[in-house]
Amino acid sequence: MQFTVTERIAAPRGQVLRALTDPDYYAGLGEASAAVRAPELLSASEDGGTIRTRVRYAFDGTISGPAAMVVDADKLTWVIETTYDTGAHAGTVIVVPDHYEGMLRCSGTLTLDEVGGSTAETVAGRLEVRVPLVSGSAEKAIFGGFTRHLRLEAEAMASYCAGLR
Repeated sequence: MQFTVTERIAAPRGQVLRALTDPDYYAGLGEASAAVRAPELLSASEDGGTIRTRVRYAFDGTISGPAAMVVDADKLTWVIETTYDTGAHAGTVIVVPDHYEGMLRCSGTLTLDEVGGSTAETVAGRLEVRVPLVSGSAEKAIFGGFTRHLRLEAEAMASYCAGLR
């Protein structure tokens, strides 16, 4: 499944970039989603105009139907690795599952565009689920959760950045 999602963050790009490397921002995200626990910032670095982050996420919901026979909800954890070029205002995003490596692939690009004092975050890429009989419905469910989470993250990011001013 190819996808493109854009969310508006009510904060300037510079503040958004600063928040991406701050563990306090991620700690506050636990309240932003009912289906994902507070993410854990595993590493963050900025070197020569490149920001690299590794953030671990964990599913915090229930799985039903055929997927419940194949997947253990307690093992649905993953790391999102982001590399962002501050000069080009673009980067890459790779999702690395902690378990079920052969069942899920997701990677794409990330752009942060300044738009009238706010930031337009666009993530575009490819999501692939490889589970017989449920791949299509699983991709739709994961994508739905992903878009909801991005919207909640944009709101949380705006609130966090408002405190930086």
